[in-house]
Amino acid sequence: MASEVRTARLLLRRWRPEDATPMAAINRDPEVTRFLNRPVDDATVRGFHGAMVAHWEQHGFGAWAVEVADGEALDGRMIGFVGLAYPPPFLRDVQGRPELGWRLARESWGRGYATEAALAARDDALGRLGATDLMSIIHPDNERSQSVARKLGMHVGFTIHNPLIDRIVDVWEPAAA
Repeated sequence: MASEVRTARLLLRRWRPEDATPMAAINRDPEVTRFLNRPVDDATVRGFHGAMVAHWEQHGFGAWAVEVADGEALDGRMIGFVGLAYPPPFLRDVQGRPELGWRLARESWGRGYATEAALAARDDALGRLGATDLMSIIHPDNERSQSVARKLGMHVGFTIHNPLIDRIVDVWEPAAA
């Protein structure tokens, strides 16, 4: 099981206890969570870190905590997550398929970090895990995430109903080779 992945500007690593506080702040930012595919309440925010750690323990992979590497403006800061997780049970139509997702602090937006980290996480999943059925579930109004997905070579493959937000959401898939 890999413990980290490095890019030119980022470190994707396993979660540490000290990540709980900055990730909670990210999850409490209404602009960051505006297009999530589920509501974010206090209980969800409090349990998020534990859920990330538990996914790694149960499946041997998960979302990576993203830290900015030396020399960057946000030097050494944990800025969010990028990586794989199985979708929640309420999204029945996509069960068993790993979702490639990302969520970064607002102050890190517009720097290319999401794309850089998502490319590294995707490549790790393809190489190390042999994951060939990756997808990303993206709210149809989330233009920023759609842009990242396009840069990953993904397109909308189909749509599903999300009962928690009572909305049709897009399931993005890799373009056919």
